[in-house]
Formats: sequence, C-alpha cells, structure tokens
Amino acid sequence: MERKQRVHYLKAYLGSFCYPLLVAIPLSPIVDLIEKYIFKDWEFLKFLVVLIVVDTLVSWVFHLRQKDFSSKGIGKIFTKLFVYACLLVVAHVLGVYTINGESTETFTWFRSLMCTALIVREAVSIVENSGKINPNLVPSWIRKYLRDFDENGFLKMKERMNNNTPSI
Repeated sequence: MERKQRVHYLKAYLGSFCYPLLVAIPLSPIVDLIEKYIFKDWEFLKFLVVLIVVDTLVSWVFHLRQKDFSSKGIGKIFTKLFVYACLLVVAHVLGVYTINGESTETFTWFRSLMCTALIVREAVSIVENSGKINPNLVPSWIRKYLRDFDENGFLKMKERMNNNTPSI
C-alpha cells in the first residue's frame, strides 16, 4: 500500500511539470523576440514601477485630502504608462539596433538618458506631491528649487531675465 502511494506521489510530481513546459516551450521564442526588438532591461523596469506606484499613491493621498479625486486622474495613469512604454521601446531600439549584423554604439547614450529622465521625473513628482500633502515634510528650499524649473528642465524665463542669463 505504501509503495502504491509513493508511485502515485511520484506520478503527480512529474505530472506537475507538464503544464509549465507546455506553456514555456511556445513562449520562449516570443520572449526572445521581445527582448531583442522591443525591450530587455527588466531590472530597470522594476525600479521604474516602484517609483510610479509610490508617485501614484502619494498623488492619490493628495487628491483625496483636497477632495478633488476623479476618474480623469486615474485615466492619466494609463496614458502615462503608455507613453513611458513607447519611450522605453524607442530607447531600446536606438540603443541596440544593428546594421549589416553589427551592433552600433551610436545611440546608447539616448537609452541611458531616457531611463534616467524617467526615473528623475518620477522622483521629482514624488517630492512635489509630498510637499503638497504636508509642506513641513519637504524643506521649503527644495520645493522652491523645483518650482524654478519649467517642464523642460530649464530655469523659468523670469529667472533668466533677472540674472541676465542668456537663453539657450
């Protein structure tokens, strides 16, 4: 009786590998194509997702406290995810494309720049939203410093005019 039970458990154990293999075998070429032509840096994506989740939660807390939470704001999250995905795909393609089978290093800087820009943008948004929730949590000089820049990362025009700084 005990031998039959062991055989049953062995069959069940070996059978547990059947379904994962049936799923994994056809998916592996698809995953290879995705990693070659669309996106490969999954570690970076984990960091970006963490910041997006934190930014979203902090933003929700702010809007709930302001009592202006709406479904339009939730819809903006999907737009942001779509735009970020497109930017990451473009950065990946420019960073790894080949000519005549040979890789080019021409736009690897763009991939680094795009990834850094997305991370910094999310981090700045978290700091700004945290300052909106409770201004005492974020030092005023940091909030002022962030307010002095426009959406392109340049000092706002009034600062340039006051400092006689040439515009770019």
